[in-house]
Amino acid sequence: MNESQIIEPQYSNALFDVRVLTLIDAEAYRTVRLSALREQPPAFGSLPEDEPNLTETAARLIESDDRCFFGAFQDEQLIGIVRLSRYAAPNEKHRAYLAGLYVMTPFRRNGCGRALVRKALSRAANTPGIRRVNLTVVTQQEAAIRLYQSLGFQIYGTEQETFSRAGCFYDEHLMTLEFNSENDCNP
Repeated sequence: MNESQIIEPQYSNALFDVRVLTLIDAEAYRTVRLSALREQPPAFGSLPEDEPNLTETAARLIESDDRCFFGAFQDEQLIGIVRLSRYAAPNEKHRAYLAGLYVMTPFRRNGCGRALVRKALSRAANTPGIRRVNLTVVTQQEAAIRLYQSLGFQIYGTEQETFSRAGCFYDEHLMTLEFNSENDCNP
């Protein structure tokens, strides 16, 4: 079975549904993404003014073997987002990374972020060849760090002064979750 044939069940609970985002979600995704960049500027590497237009956003949402965006919906309103991407180089295809997790403020603390990450991890775990998922998180994002650790991610380093905003510098933890260490060829 190849990656495009993997069918993932839609995650839902009484409060929201989580599914892969498509072209028709571009406007809603862009709105949520811009909210994230405005509300939590140090937590994201992009600035709101640098975000692509709606056409480019729609093009980015096209699912591929190496990239997929997930969204959490409540009553058909997009309330949370996350991206799973596979590293591009052929010798790095065993790794994927999680990025851009954001849940709109009124919808936090109800399991939405956890459901988004679990959905992305399910996709990664069911993709042949992926052995680990990496992510970075600003060290001040304590709730996000706790969430990632509760799902098995471990901090393996801290990059100093990753971002600067209004004269303040922000460090990032490097985190990883290993799926499989069989056939480890490290000397």
